[in-house]
Amino acid sequence: MANKFTRFLSGVGQGLTNPKGVVSDWRHGRRLFIDDTFRLSPRQKFLFYVNFELDKTAVRSTKFVDKHANEIGYLVKTADMPKYTFDSVLKNQYNRKKIIYKQINYDPINLSFHDDSAGIVNAMWALYYGYYIKDRHNPLAAYNSNHYRQTQTPQDNFRYGMDNQITVPFLKTVNLYTMSRRRFLGYTLVNPRIKTWAHGSGDYASSEGVENTMTLEYEAVIYSGGTVSIGNPKGFATLHYDTTPSPLSVAGGGTRTLLGEGGVLDGLESIFGDIASGTAFDSPGGFLSTAIKIANTYKNAKGLGKDQLKAEAVNILRSPAGLNAAAGIIGGVANAVFPKRDSANEQTKANQRVIVSQEGE
Repeated sequence: MANKFTRFLSGVGQGLTNPKGVVSDWRHGRRLFIDDTFRLSPRQKFLFYVNFELDKTAVRSTKFVDKHANEIGYLVKTADMPKYTFDSVLKNQYNRKKIIYKQINYDPINLSFHDDSAGIVNAMWALYYGYYIKDRHNPLAAYNSNHYRQTQTPQDNFRYGMDNQITVPFLKTVNLYTMSRRRFLGYTLVNPRIKTWAHGSGDYASSEGVENTMTLEYEAVIYSGGTVSIGNPKGFATLHYDTTPSPLSVAGGGTRTLLGEGGVLDGLESIFGDIASGTAFDSPGGFLSTAIKIANTYKNAKGLGKDQLKAEAVNILRSPAGLNAAAGIIGGVANAVFPKRDSANEQTKANQRVIVSQEGE
């Protein structure tokens, strides 16, 4: 009845001068974000990644750089994107108001980290602190009342504060990335320096995780973009990452459906994407992966029945969830399926609406 009532409202007064009738339904409200495979859909906050590029000569710990440098970015809990402020002045040009820029300011950003049980984040700060500040390496005896730092005094071998003679920055860059629809946008902070650092707090009345926070200053920002894959952007999904394809993805077997993750259309998109990008031919592993996708897509397409195709076609025409599925995956890494907002429940409800509509007709 609901669909018939909607069609009635749309049909009233149809013509060249009033094609939508007296009352339009709500469907026009979603066209902005769904059309053209979610091209204008908002990015989601949780799809972000941070990479810290450390200078090995400054860190003075090859083991830490080789083993833990990429893990620092994985432990970021929240991160601000770059911020800017222009200093401007309002001039009066023969009674005409004119805004003139004087300079640009790169506003500091805040990042918070999980205070991990292995102490990786704490170790990074300890290395940074010890690199810029000599106090960390002094024994307690250096702060006895009879020790005073004086120029050309051989008796006192201790250094204090920023008396460190450093030559290179500890952090080369800090790279921030946001992701959506298998692509990323990157923001590289040039010559970043830590302005503030705060360790977490203890609270017997709370079971929340401890976090560290820091504020970063930087001298400039470089923008970038590209396709998300293992190792692109740098360090992404290279550690502690399940690289075995999901059974719902095309490479992991896929599903015998026309639409949605792992469906036939998703499989064709992935195959042609590999061919267009050259992934299918740049290595034996890439060729094998593409061949597996072709085999799985062919198998799933062969298993589709006429009744199923008809039901999915009706679903596309009558339910927003069907259009969402037809648009394919909206974010993440190839061959990995990320959950969407209650997608399974929405799909079930959409199918129920189709059945009820068909019975009503």
